[in-house]
Amino acid sequence: MSRLCALVVGVTGVVGRALARDLRARADWEVIGVSRQPPADSAHRVIGVDLADPIDCRKKLGALSNITHILYCARAPHTMTVKEPIEENVGMLRNVIDALEGAAGRLTHVHIVQGSKVYGSELGPYKTPAQETDPRVAPYNWYYAQEDLLQERAGEHWTWSVSRPHGVCEKESAVPRSLATIIAVYAAICKELGRPLNFPGTDAGFHALYQSVDADLLARAIVWISTTGSCANQAFNVTNGDYFRWANVWPNLARFFEMEPGGVKTVRLAEEMRDKAQVWDRLVAKHNLVPIPLSARAVWSYADFNLARGYDVMSSTLKLRNAGFHECMDTERMFIEHFSRFRSQRAIP
Repeated sequence: MSRLCALVVGVTGVVGRALARDLRARADWEVIGVSRQPPADSAHRVIGVDLADPIDCRKKLGALSNITHILYCARAPHTMTVKEPIEENVGMLRNVIDALEGAAGRLTHVHIVQGSKVYGSELGPYKTPAQETDPRVAPYNWYYAQEDLLQERAGEHWTWSVSRPHGVCEKESAVPRSLATIIAVYAAICKELGRPLNFPGTDAGFHALYQSVDADLLARAIVWISTTGSCANQAFNVTNGDYFRWANVWPNLARFFEMEPGGVKTVRLAEEMRDKAQVWDRLVAKHNLVPIPLSARAVWSYADFNLARGYDVMSSTLKLRNAGFHECMDTERMFIEHFSRFRSQRAIP
């Protein structure tokens, strides 16, 4: 049996990085990454492509005749305060499919990654736990547009699937858009300043139910969904499988850092951390940390957005369990394991 070959689009992001790591460990897979800015060194081939440019996509991807799976994790550049562009995001996916559909005669499946925004989780309180059968909510967004494109283009040659994670956390500290990384860097700075570990979100957010998913677990789920025939042409929620309240988890996170667990002290981290670069540089020198500047360590606005929501964020994973994927993880333990790994990587004191 010939090896499967995955084109991981957005391979340097939090999901794409975990997917490539997972696939490299599988003897029956080859992995090729796509990134706007390929890393200087990589354990697998990475192609630099401007996904918004159809000509560049055809030029760079059109010769990849051995691709069997497109695992699409890319998104158009955006800020947390601006609505993500629909046409640019759907156009990028379309350009990849157009470039590969004719050349890759072995293409059998296209998978895209969405999120709980598909249920309107960013608009205010919504129906929870969210289920894949819930109706779409207004306004129309890029998740819907990409899924509509897959339904329109799929046919006898390839099928599609969708994963819907939330709060993806990566064990590698080099990923700044991960709540685990952001909390760890925030805690280190607070400790250096002699402060308790206050919760920077809102009081309502501190007590609401929340969910997260480990990036490695998500990667395994995506590969499983994409290679299980009975999952074709469907969407699946993917989380660790549990729910938690920050109010219950926060004291144990503080204990890991040997800090006093503070109460809720609502701040915008994007503003609060603006003048903390020197504090971070001091920590790097004092503890011989990997010399990465604070600006590249954490996307503070991502935490501001997620920790301020004062309502439950919950997705049911029953459909995924009933389909046959049974992996789950204790989220509090996940955070502690990630923090420990960050220390071993000399990313935090």
